[in-house]
Amino acid sequence: MTALVESAGRADGKDFRGATPSPSGRRRAAPALAQAPLALAAFLCWATAAGCDGNRSPDTSASGTGGDDASSGAASQSIPSSMLTAGGTRAVPPAQEFTLDEIGFDFGLEEAPVKVVEFSDYGCGYCRRFHAETFPTLMDEFVNAGVVRWKYVTYVSGMFPNGFPAAFAAECAGEQGLFMEVSRALYERQPDWKGLGEPFPVFESLAAEAGADLDEFRACVEEERPRPRIRSGVISGARLGVRGTPSFLVAGRPLVGAQPLSVWRDVIEIAKDLPAALDSVAGGSAAR
Repeated sequence: MTALVESAGRADGKDFRGATPSPSGRRRAAPALAQAPLALAAFLCWATAAGCDGNRSPDTSASGTGGDDASSGAASQSIPSSMLTAGGTRAVPPAQEFTLDEIGFDFGLEEAPVKVVEFSDYGCGYCRRFHAETFPTLMDEFVNAGVVRWKYVTYVSGMFPNGFPAAFAAECAGEQGLFMEVSRALYERQPDWKGLGEPFPVFESLAAEAGADLDEFRACVEEERPRPRIRSGVISGARLGVRGTPSFLVAGRPLVGAQPLSVWRDVIEIAKDLPAALDSVAGGSAAR
């Protein structure tokens, strides 16, 4: 990851936005804690502890590729040991750096009351679990319903095989408006490419299935167009205290690990009643 953060790369300055869904769908009644901002902090601290307790055994079945998905930490989160040392990750800002609102892929209404920022690594088994078991329902119940504005930041922790080239594949598909399709396929077929010495034939296959122009896709990869954006995601994550994947900011507050749907429903309901000022970090101010 150090090489990724410190190396120079070409920037094209593109910002990617997802389709705007219709603001309809289910909303659950807010729990009793919803009226107190301090309650969210306490609740998210509990949720973070549930994902970071090093005394719990990692669940290596999440990826289907063996036990390398969680070198330390809890059964819901992958934590690289290099990020647990004193002082955390030290990142040197590159000559060209994007703010948090200039990178990633956004879905949902801009005026949605709750802003969520996700940092996930395509090689992470727990990220795969989240995207298989939880994210589709969150999209249906909250993003498509106009309650949540979701930003996915392509994050490379440096601890998973082929995580970096997978991030390139997702970002290059995103340049053609196919990020969601290829991102979903990368998680679904993680066992097919994670252990390969040359994963790009699989990535090209996924891009072709999504309807991408393969000549443009290959050119994007060969020119390393996504490198500055991915690097900026790593820097933003380090500044915001990301210590493992998946990690989230919900209304500017941390939520760590592949938490179950019940936790997400409660957290989102609480976050809807927080002051709008707490969403500022999701808009990019923390990355400047």
